[in-house]
Amino acid sequence: MSIVQNNKRSVTVLDCTFRDGGYYLNWDFDESLVAKYLHAMVGSGVDIVEIGFRFLSTNGFLGAFAFSTDEYLREIKIPKELSVAVMVNASELIDFEEGVERAVELLFAQKEDSPVDIVRIAVNVDDIDKCYEISEKIHQLGYRVFLNIMKIDLIEESQLNHFVKKIQSWSTVEVLYFADSFGSMNPVSVRNIVNSIRKYWDGEIGIHAHNNKGIALINSLEALDAGAGYIDATVSGMGRGAGNVKIEDLLIELVERGFSNYSYDAVLLIALRDFKLLHEKYRWGSSIYYYLAAIHKIHPTYVQNMISDDRYGVDQILSTIDSLKLSKASSFSKESLDMAANGMIGDENGEWSSRDWFSGRTVLILSSGPGVVKYIEQLKRYIKKHKPMVLCINLNESVPIDMVDAFVACHEIRILIESSLYPKLNKPIILPVSRSPKDVQGLLQQSSVLDYGLRVEEGSFLYTDKGCILSAPFALMYAISIANSGQAKNILIAGADGYLSHDSRQLKMIDMLKKYKVTSEAIPLTAITPTTYPINSVSLFDKNLDQKI
Repeated sequence: MSIVQNNKRSVTVLDCTFRDGGYYLNWDFDESLVAKYLHAMVGSGVDIVEIGFRFLSTNGFLGAFAFSTDEYLREIKIPKELSVAVMVNASELIDFEEGVERAVELLFAQKEDSPVDIVRIAVNVDDIDKCYEISEKIHQLGYRVFLNIMKIDLIEESQLNHFVKKIQSWSTVEVLYFADSFGSMNPVSVRNIVNSIRKYWDGEIGIHAHNNKGIALINSLEALDAGAGYIDATVSGMGRGAGNVKIEDLLIELVERGFSNYSYDAVLLIALRDFKLLHEKYRWGSSIYYYLAAIHKIHPTYVQNMISDDRYGVDQILSTIDSLKLSKASSFSKESLDMAANGMIGDENGEWSSRDWFSGRTVLILSSGPGVVKYIEQLKRYIKKHKPMVLCINLNESVPIDMVDAFVACHEIRILIESSLYPKLNKPIILPVSRSPKDVQGLLQQSSVLDYGLRVEEGSFLYTDKGCILSAPFALMYAISIANSGQAKNILIAGADGYLSHDSRQLKMIDMLKKYKVTSEAIPLTAITPTTYPINSVSLFDKNLDQKI
């Protein structure tokens, strides 16, 4: 291992691309990429390569770097210039039914029989006390032991001091790492953590920074200046959620600071070519979504799952983050994601009854697709001539207020965003108060709100004169329910452009439309602008439009 002194400081660079980046590829990296990567690491002067995890067992297929067996590591011929690390999750070993000692025996041979040099133990604060046995067993086998404390910014300083003193007393841990798991830290908090650890820790300190706020590199360099000696990075920042410090950026900074044993040229080609293709596919990196997750201590996997899933549009991602910040979302749970994505369950029984509100008149629903903007002049002429009752989904700056009889909203994030404008509309706003954020209750009281209820229940469709039950909070289906329960004569729809055929939002909308069509007394729907939904379609330009609806 090469440690270069510079102004009485030292630095050791650990690249964990195949371990942290594996979250996107199920740790199944192409063999040609593995060879290029290892060659680049040697050329760059990187000290340690954390090649992957060592999981005991998993459900479903995971690639070789989820297990990083000695046999596989020998096959890929890791250059002797690199120290090799693997990571284990403390919780997996602690929960192993045959005990920690047996778990370690299953995962590790004697160091002299293994290409692995370092074992890094990832641990949450609640499990630190139980890590002594793990570190002791691994240390006895001859490996260097690093301990990586996750979610460091959830730990009070007094609690951190207590655990650091305890770890110091073990004499089994060589490097004590802290992980900015939420990417929520800043240079001041990073320096405070390093200073706090240093009070009771004689060994090396390392930082694993996440890039949710785009300052992972800045935070890592601050840790170095404060006295940390180990820095994690990955090629192109590839890693779970927003990713990590980019190894290419870190090496540039270190070379500029006089650490001449590193070379960034060696990693530029693989970063700009091979990993650029991976980035285009998996889209890790800082964004406003990850930034919000960092601020609210939300586990980044929530955001990662949503942005990689076509079911989640911008509104729903923001709404889900808004819901997650109100709960304890510091650990990922698929169930919690599903609950948050559907927002508040709501109540189908509102305070307002839509019965006879339309009195047998034609209702025109202006949805929020581009079709409304494109055909706005024709829509204006149609409304002026035929005088339908107009429901406008959400606020649309392209739609003059005097064209609209009532506005409709049902998604809590949309209500939150637009609620400050409601008192100025002087038009009714139909929305489910039961699903409205508490932050806007005062504004709703100042507005002409008609409370038509909504409850979200997977696979359901039902409407009454006081509310509806939908499988998702789609404003178009909410408006259709209002028009039906209000005894409209006809329902025309403009701007319901739809989504691509494989988009899950399209599939969910089609499913709800099918359920609507088989509902007794359902009023036929007619789209008068282009749509991909399976409903009757008639051109807005057709002179015989009235006869065809």
